[in-house]
Amino acid sequence: MRLLDGSDPLMPTSPNFYWKRQDLVAQLRPLDFGDQNELSEIERNYCAYYRIDLESRLPGVSHRLGYFESLGYRVALHIFRPQRARGSVLVMHGYFDHAGLYGHLIRDLLEQDLAVMIYDLPGHGISSGEPVSIRSFEDYQQVLDDCIATCRDHLPQPWYGVGQSTGGAVLLDHLLSHRYPPDRALFRHLVLLAPLVRPANFRKGVVLHTLVSPFVRTWKRAFTENSNDSSFIRFVRRHDPLQSQVLSVEWVTALRRWVKRIEAMPPFEAQVTIVQGQQDTTVDWRHNLRVLCAKFPGATVHYLPQGRHHLVNESRELREQIFSIIRSKFVANSEV
Repeated sequence: MRLLDGSDPLMPTSPNFYWKRQDLVAQLRPLDFGDQNELSEIERNYCAYYRIDLESRLPGVSHRLGYFESLGYRVALHIFRPQRARGSVLVMHGYFDHAGLYGHLIRDLLEQDLAVMIYDLPGHGISSGEPVSIRSFEDYQQVLDDCIATCRDHLPQPWYGVGQSTGGAVLLDHLLSHRYPPDRALFRHLVLLAPLVRPANFRKGVVLHTLVSPFVRTWKRAFTENSNDSSFIRFVRRHDPLQSQVLSVEWVTALRRWVKRIEAMPPFEAQVTIVQGQQDTTVDWRHNLRVLCAKFPGATVHYLPQGRHHLVNESRELREQIFSIIRSKFVANSEV
């Protein structure tokens, strides 16, 4: 098998990659911005498995891993920093995802001399919480605020953000909820990749959810062909121990409430770029872009005719197009 960067890894059973989620979570330490930031053996094995051990792959890069507390969760946070960082990027992953799947993007940002923050959402990856669930999307905002408070004094300005799918929803909610004036905005520019507002077949899903939600807590997850990179699809389905096999009904309940709230919010001027694949069958992208272009009148939209949903892990050719868009936005805005 091939891992996310296309290289041939050792098999997961190799001692060099040995780790178990429960052991890793139990041993995870509070995030430390001091000198004592060496990863433990199990943390190194976990990072090597997902090829996000970028401190050993890129010269001059440092890597911290630990948790911060928010709403009773222990939220696992990675900090990657190049030797001379000219700014910082908060990367927000999508539903079912975790930081380990974002090595391509993290590496590209580091190669642009940008520090990277990425945390596992509650119930995802190696963060605590009921698997892939949330009580309210407002909890995502509190966790984001607590992450910002944790990192703000330790990472260089300007700050940027990249959000994939649900991660994009968290970032756009941040803008519409806080409505900071331009001179106080935390993020100089946000890039939203296939951002979630409504999922595909939303109305049918609402009917089904209404019927079954009083009786069940989870639905069996249906894996989809959400990328043109077959190695990524295979890895997620067969070899990723952090993948949930179910969809949380509570999460869908929270999503339904959030959609109603976010679609009712007034417009706001902000520096936003949206990248959307036109073969995306995960979100209702036509509806979502109408909503988002009304919410952010100055937004720039880039369409990828062959792009599917998981743009961070698209085929190499498409991924290069996406990362080029991100680079152009962040480089241009670093000169403002």
